Order: sequence, then structure tokens, then C-alpha cells
Amino acid sequence: MKIYHAKIVTPEKVIENGTIEILGERIVSITEGYPELIDFDDIDAEGKWVLPGLVDSHSDAIELELEPRPNSTFPIEISFYELEKKLVGEGITTIYHSLSLMEENAKKWIRQNNTVLQVIHDIKRLSSGRQLIRHKTHLRYEITNTVAVENVKKMMKDGKIDQLSFMDHTPGQGQFRDLEVHKRLLMEHRHFSEEEAKLVIEESKLMPKLDGEILAELSKLAAEYKIPLASHDDDTLEKIELVKSWNAVISEFPIELEVAVKAKEEGLYVVMGAPNALLGKSHSNNVSALEAVMHGAVDILCSDYYPSSLLHAAFKLYKEGMPIYQAFNMVSLNPAKALGIVNTVGSIEEGKLADLILVSEEEMSPVLQTVLVNGQVVCQMNYHRPAAVPIPM
Repeated sequence: MKIYHAKIVTPEKVIENGTIEILGERIVSITEGYPELIDFDDIDAEGKWVLPGLVDSHSDAIELELEPRPNSTFPIEISFYELEKKLVGEGITTIYHSLSLMEENAKKWIRQNNTVLQVIHDIKRLSSGRQLIRHKTHLRYEITNTVAVENVKKMMKDGKIDQLSFMDHTPGQGQFRDLEVHKRLLMEHRHFSEEEAKLVIEESKLMPKLDGEILAELSKLAAEYKIPLASHDDDTLEKIELVKSWNAVISEFPIELEVAVKAKEEGLYVVMGAPNALLGKSHSNNVSALEAVMHGAVDILCSDYYPSSLLHAAFKLYKEGMPIYQAFNMVSLNPAKALGIVNTVGSIEEGKLADLILVSEEEMSPVLQTVLVNGQVVCQMNYHRPAAVPIPM
């Protein structure tokens, strides 16, 4: 199959009026101009952008799909397949489902130990069957969860985890260094009273944490099993040094600009949220992703809590002056590099799997029309304009 009459975005340039030839699952050639022969199954891109399928390194969407309301939980067999229909419609062709292993009896069912362990097992089971996109797991391990260490080790050894991150959401540091912001978030999003929010914060301050030796042991195990390790909410320059000692490769959501710059200087891939970039601000009053991008301190954008943001954030960077190939490297090539899958996906290059999206523009916004995964069309949006209705005389 060939895709022709396309604006092809490669890692380093745009090929105007180009042709991509696909054989089986892979891209076999990328050329300028029209093909000599056009077959029935070939796709006329009609001048649209042809972009690499998006690689989302951190998405919490599965949590909301499983538990859209407190005490309303849906079976994984429904949630998994319904969610991937939404994700493919956003141009995401590789997803890292982020699941937070918070504590034994976390207030949110979806973040309790037994739930998370079962969901990760089920994602691996379901992803070996029929699917629209490529599914991976990202275990977000809260370091106050001192009882789950052996479970985490077993999951790594059993090949259940594709990315591991260490998190610390205790009040007074990281994302919640501002206690007033933390209190307000608890009141607005968890619907706590002010007194309840204060009590939660005080209780959280007293929680024990895993010591450095255990974290070092887990990081060594991750390296042994080639599982990319990320830190989370880095808030000091000293934290970056600690992260480096773990052989982490990713710094997720650094809190301050100088910390993001330091992480970049130390060779870490810096991840910021696409919703932050799209809205122009952090929901928790931390550094603006756009500001960090302008300082060259961001490598990767992830969808975080809003899958729709990934495609739109990349186009926003392009519209504001960034070369489109550079903007889309942040949502495809760079996450693939950081996560160790760049040999197969993440860019439009000969020999790679044909994960591609065709996108037009309308009123300065991207309009996704076609998605291919492994060289097959898995999503087609056939937009039409409303029929004209005659006005009665």
C-alpha cells in the first residue's frame, strides 16, 4: 500500500507532496513526488499531514474509564476496549497506561494495591489479543506504600511492567509543596470540607517512606529487566542528583524551571503534561510547560489526565513557531527513545512499523482523519458538512 500526495513529517524535515510505501507492517520507502503506479488500495492524502502515531508515555485515562464515579466500577473487559477506541481517535497508537500503586486501602478503589495489581495483569492479558493500538503499562509506585515492595519486584520479574516511576505525594514537597494549594485541591476535587482536608494533610505527613536502600534495589532490578525508570515531581537540584544515582532516564513533571533545566543538563528526558502546554499553566500552580519548552528544557509531552491534549498541544507549538517535526518529536520520537522502543515506532522512517496518522487543519485546529497501526487502517473519520436546508419563503 502507498500513501501519496502527503506532507510527510519525518524526524528532521517535512517532505512536501511525498509518498510512503508500506509492505506488510513496515515502511519500506519514503520518497518525494507521486508514485509511478497508483493501486486501488493506495491512499490519496490530498495534501494532508502524515505524522507518526503518537506515543503517550503517561496516561491516567484507564483509571477514569474503570471508575468514572466513586463506587461505580466497570469490568476491565469493557473499559479496556472502550478506552482504546477513544485513544485511537486522538491519534495515540502506543499508550503507557499509568496506574498508581498508592496504598493498601487507598481512598480511591482504583489506586488500592489489589486493584492495581489485577488491572496490570488484565491489561497484559487483553493486550495479547485483538487490539486497535499498542498497550503498555506504567506503574507509578508511591514510596509511602511500604507493604507492596515484593509485589513490585515480582511484577518486574514477570514482565508485567513496561515503565516504573517513583512518586512521593506527601505534603510539603514535590507537587504539594504549597500546602494551601494541596488543601484547595482536596476540597475541590475530593469534595472534602476544610477540616477534612487539613486532617488528610496532617495524616499524610506522618506516613513512613521506603528507605534509600530499597529504592536503590528496585532501581537496579528495573535496570536488570530493562524497564525504564522515571522520577516524579522533582522539586530540587538535589533530587536530580538522587534520581541520577537510581539510573533513572526520565524526569516527569519537574516542579521548577531550574530543576527541569538541571534534569536536561544531566541527560534525563524531561516530561511535561500536554494539558499544561495547551492551557498555558499547571493545574497545581507549578512551572508552565510552555515556559519550560521556550527554555529548551522539555523533551516529551504526555497526555497525563487528558488524552485529547496530545495532538492539540503539538499543533499549538507548531502554530507558535516551532518546526512541526520538532513539535511532533516531543509526542512520538522522544518518548519512544526514552522508553526503549525507538527501533520499531516513534517516527516515519524506513524499516519502522507503519504507525501513522493523517491530519488536516480547519480553522487552525488539527482534524484527525485516518489512523494506521502496523500498516493497517484502524480508524477512519469521514467528516461531512451539514446538508443545506432551504429557508422557507
